[in-house]
Amino acid sequence: MISRFYKYLFIALGIVCIDSKVHAQLTAPSSSSSSSMTVPTLSGSVPDKASAQISPEAMIFDGAVNPHEYRMGPGDVLQYRSWTSNDAQQLMVSADQLLVIPRIGEFSIKGKTLEQLKDEVRAHVITLFKKSKSVADSTQNLFTLSLTQPRRIFVSVLGEVTAPGVYTYTGGTRATVAISVADRPAQHSTIIGDESFQRELEKRKREQDKLRPYLGEGNEKTASKRNITVTHSDGTSDRIDIPRFYATRDPRFCPLMREGDVIYVPFNKHLTGQVGVYGAVNSPQDFEFIEGDSLWGMVMAALGPVQTADLSHVELTRMSLNGESYTTQIFDCAAIKSGRAPDIKLEAGDRIFIRDNPDLRELSRVVVKGEVLHPGVYPIHRINSKLSDVIRQSGGFTPYAFLAGGTITRQRLDIDNKDITKEDEAKLVGRLSNLAVEDTANFRVLTEVREGYVATDMKRLFEKNDASADVTLRDGDVISIPPTPTTVYVWGYVGSGGYIPFHEGAGINYYINASGGFAEGAVIKGTRIIKARTRMWAKPEETTIEPGDEIYVPKAKLYPDDYALRVTSTEVSIIATVVGAIVGIITLYIVIKRP
Repeated sequence: MISRFYKYLFIALGIVCIDSKVHAQLTAPSSSSSSSMTVPTLSGSVPDKASAQISPEAMIFDGAVNPHEYRMGPGDVLQYRSWTSNDAQQLMVSADQLLVIPRIGEFSIKGKTLEQLKDEVRAHVITLFKKSKSVADSTQNLFTLSLTQPRRIFVSVLGEVTAPGVYTYTGGTRATVAISVADRPAQHSTIIGDESFQRELEKRKREQDKLRPYLGEGNEKTASKRNITVTHSDGTSDRIDIPRFYATRDPRFCPLMREGDVIYVPFNKHLTGQVGVYGAVNSPQDFEFIEGDSLWGMVMAALGPVQTADLSHVELTRMSLNGESYTTQIFDCAAIKSGRAPDIKLEAGDRIFIRDNPDLRELSRVVVKGEVLHPGVYPIHRINSKLSDVIRQSGGFTPYAFLAGGTITRQRLDIDNKDITKEDEAKLVGRLSNLAVEDTANFRVLTEVREGYVATDMKRLFEKNDASADVTLRDGDVISIPPTPTTVYVWGYVGSGGYIPFHEGAGINYYINASGGFAEGAVIKGTRIIKARTRMWAKPEETTIEPGDEIYVPKAKLYPDDYALRVTSTEVSIIATVVGAIVGIITLYIVIKRP
């Protein structure tokens, strides 16, 4: 009896040991046991609460996997979950391209996409359950089949790249990634010091030097971006068009890679033709011409039109065969985009130009400050917005607004819409070689104090309703409405200058007397009134004094007591020098003529 007990015990221990060894063989090794990239392996059927054995290094994608595009291959790991038993199974496609689903059957994945495989499994499950189509349609919710981990694949990148060779990726990676990595030396530091690699770089440099007379000195990028080919292991091939893929994300221009793919990046054959896209697009540039290029397709390759583009009048310029003439046609790309018109086939040498639509441009703005009801920033039309329109938007003037002193300040710009700097002003002064010294000095002084005022008469415009005094505004204008002043400022050679309260109808003598009268040495006849708004200097008899005006009294010129004697002696010395020079010339002439 005891011997029989030990017999069964030994059998049980043997079964446990065998199960442990099998589980160890079917489970991926721990990432901590090796620094190398682990290969995804097949684990057995796992319960719902268990975690799948997934290699984290392989779970790197440049985008979500599209089931209609992803082609299955050996090493793909899928999850089959039956919702009737709540069991989940991790399944790997075998090396002979078979997917075996326990209790369901085996399926060939050769040449099939993930979506096609799902359809085939679904149809087989329906057959197994032997239900009618109306009922069978509901069985598709009884299980799910999903791609858990794309397979690892080897891809060769050849041609015009910095580091051609064989690279490891996943089946969910596009060719653009492989090309970018192969063209970045920093990603291959382990082989930079290799002599064979250095010889390859020197060889490519010599090839580029041969083509430089034809491609130009500045064209160091000889790799094609639109005529790249990828050849698959089954003998089929696809063309990669990187600019159009980045612009449209259409997988037709850059498919997912498969095991054994060979990507070849050729020279950019500039001499075979180009297509240019310019103007209101996000990335204007020249493109390699590829047979089959179309007008709207190349506009999208330039990352599409900008928001202000006028798509209704796109210009297509085409050169003649001998290159001596060209024709320009206008096409409605808005109609092509919406499908109301067919796309236009392009030829090598075509140039596309898209202009901005001025009606869609961003609004300009002006600043209104001072005595208005609502100071602030206001949008204006860039062509025909008027001062009266903006004042109306700001709510009109307050009771304290001083219209006679209202100003419009404009930013000073050149013809290229750039600010005029102090350096620009200095260059302008330097060109005044045909002016007298006094004129040049006067111009320099006036330039320093010059303000960007716009000529305006707000009193005539708003009080007299004279529309001819209205002003067309420009982007960046600043409208200032000061408060009504109540004083007149008197300064210069007076007894006690300063602000004097304005008195309606009072003349200059009133303000001079209020400031202490003329000081000793004042030039009474030189007294001037400086107008508040225009800053012009006027004689007292030529204007009336208004609030905000200034009165300036200059001083007399002071000379030393012997100033007249010094001037007289200087003049006598000059005359004597001139006379002496004349006498010397006459004497020299007589000596020369003497026989």
